[in-house]
Amino acid sequence: MKRLITAVTLVLCVITLGAVRVGITQIVDHPALNAVFDGIVKVLEDAGFKVGQDVLIDRQNAQGSMQNAVAIAKKFATEKVDIVVAIATPSAQACVQAITDRPVIFSAVTDPVGAGLIKQLGKNTTNVVGVSDMVPVATQLRLIKKIFPNAKKVGVIFNPGEANSVTLNNIAKSAAPSLEMTIAEIPGTSPSEMITALNSIGPSVDVLYIGTDNTAASSIEAIGNAALRLKKPIVAADIDIARGGGVVGFGFNYFQVGVETGQLLVELLKGAKPSDLESHVVGPDSLVLYINLDIAKQLGVEIPADLVDRADIVVRDGQEVAK
Repeated sequence: MKRLITAVTLVLCVITLGAVRVGITQIVDHPALNAVFDGIVKVLEDAGFKVGQDVLIDRQNAQGSMQNAVAIAKKFATEKVDIVVAIATPSAQACVQAITDRPVIFSAVTDPVGAGLIKQLGKNTTNVVGVSDMVPVATQLRLIKKIFPNAKKVGVIFNPGEANSVTLNNIAKSAAPSLEMTIAEIPGTSPSEMITALNSIGPSVDVLYIGTDNTAASSIEAIGNAALRLKKPIVAADIDIARGGGVVGFGFNYFQVGVETGQLLVELLKGAKPSDLESHVVGPDSLVLYINLDIAKQLGVEIPADLVDRADIVVRDGQEVAK
């Protein structure tokens, strides 16, 4: 009770003396990361904080550039924002490097330990806490095997400069042999490099897999068009990536990722320290199955009826229907 009273008092003092300044940075503009931002704002408002009055948000976008992400992190460090929220691995890495004297919340980071943000999931002793979106790669590969039982080679489109994508690629390589599949890497550090690699390597694979890669997400329309020309189906670990040209998507609802991130932010605004809170993976209840029957038909892919029945979102005859 004493702690609760102290936390409430701190909030009231902060609001009385002036608004809390929150810097929010994301690596690139795409629907999933934008949904994280929307979820954060929703939680703030539901908790009674008025955005623009009690909480002033400085939202920045690195436009896919690590150099910009570093510059934004240094900007936040210099301008002394009270709390920083970094959406996606590259932005989080930049902020954790630049800011050590104020709370940093990471969000939509696949492998925060491997990326050097924290030592372990759960509680840590530093100024960093957050939410991971580590997707179930082995389950996604089993999904590929169910839909494409004859698939032997899966092409993984990823940016080798993104720690999150490297992690998912390595997990896929470890999981594939048990399903009698191999992984063919289709790397690119920019959208144009990805398209070039896809055009070169794509013809030799049976299925394309895209994880939570920010470079791919920012250029998914071009990747989707290239995949259609090659007549190669895309299975994605991100629903919004799948919407850009995938046959199947199985991944998190990123608005919910934002909600869980916003809950951490609210706890900090109420007086908690990052070391009081636990870094965690977003709950499995947030996983969504997306199936595009129109693209499946274009590619001659037969989706098992039980999967269509279980899907949360189905596209048929140009209409997206959420069940």
